[in-house]
Amino acid sequence: METTVRILHIMHSLERSGMEMMFLSSAQEWKARGIIMDLVATAANVGPMADDLAGAGYGIFHIPFRSSIRYLPHPRLVPDFRRLCKTSKYNIVHVHAEPGALFAVLARSAGVPKIVFSVHNTFSFHGVLRLRKYIERSLNRALGGRYGMISHAVMACEWERFRNPGVRIYNWLNSTHFRPPSEEERVAARHQLNCAKEAFILCTVGNCNVVKNHSELIRALVQVKRQSPVLLFHVGREQPDQPERALAADLGLEANTRFFGSQADPRSYFWAADAFVMPSLHEGLPIAALEAIAASTPAVLTNVSGLDEIAAHTRWASVCEPDAPSLAGAILKIIRVPREIRLIHALDDSTRIREQFSEQRGVNRLISTLYDFSGSHGPCSAETSLGV
Repeated sequence: METTVRILHIMHSLERSGMEMMFLSSAQEWKARGIIMDLVATAANVGPMADDLAGAGYGIFHIPFRSSIRYLPHPRLVPDFRRLCKTSKYNIVHVHAEPGALFAVLARSAGVPKIVFSVHNTFSFHGVLRLRKYIERSLNRALGGRYGMISHAVMACEWERFRNPGVRIYNWLNSTHFRPPSEEERVAARHQLNCAKEAFILCTVGNCNVVKNHSELIRALVQVKRQSPVLLFHVGREQPDQPERALAADLGLEANTRFFGSQADPRSYFWAADAFVMPSLHEGLPIAALEAIAASTPAVLTNVSGLDEIAAHTRWASVCEPDAPSLAGAILKIIRVPREIRLIHALDDSTRIREQFSEQRGVNRLISTLYDFSGSHGPCSAETSLGV
């Protein structure tokens, strides 16, 4: 790239979640292409990943969106955001946070030539909220904004519910860090996490909420436990009242579940595990599932939007329905496969995922589709975006 391009990403709080980890792993890729990337956090707090991202070379700014009065924007939002856009002379503002329409208006008024938006999940809004989101998306496109969507399921949902066209973009993972372990590394990870040799270790990664469907996975352990020693590792932030722990206790599974909370790096949990399970009700295109498979952990994925697309990129992932009996059946099926065969299958899927979702491919796809530095940046047609 002959001239430097500056891009500002509008985030909520900088958390240890998918987009932030993608930024962290791809910092050198952007630098190699002459692209300067800044991030602005708009939550009340900048978030725990701010220092890590700053250390990787990103410019970090904090401009809170909300004021102390509910529903009203912070009094410094408009002047501070416009000043940032004007002084930094961004070529692109990339909006990841809600509400995007206000940031699009402010960026346009500050002279930013290109506004893009990412949709990271399937949003099945209803009623008044659906109408509001339809209007917001229409306004964003009217302002020249272009949408990128991380999976075919997201694209279909956006078109069906909001008549919102867009281009397909792809998540990526740190394909160097999330790799198959040696046998010594696998044994060390299990020793570090105090895993009994005879236990079959399951791992799930994700913050607790209804969509993640952890309760059905815990209920599935009751059936699995009857046939095999099993231990579930949960990595991710729990809800304040810890309902999953309470459910495990009610079902007599306290000795079969361990909750580790949010972790900076889940790799050792993947390496220690005999299988990774994501029991979600729906997803966009979850980074945790890509990382687990890349780390050669055999995967059990529910047959829902987002996860079905990841399964299609593998040869050996087990797919089941998001209910306890189906999850138990899929887990038991993996348990019955001899360990040496499981490892061969896991290595095959790891190679596929690391090739398809590498940082290099993800960054190249984002540049060529959503950012489209060639200058053609009008919204694509619904027929093109949905592939029909």
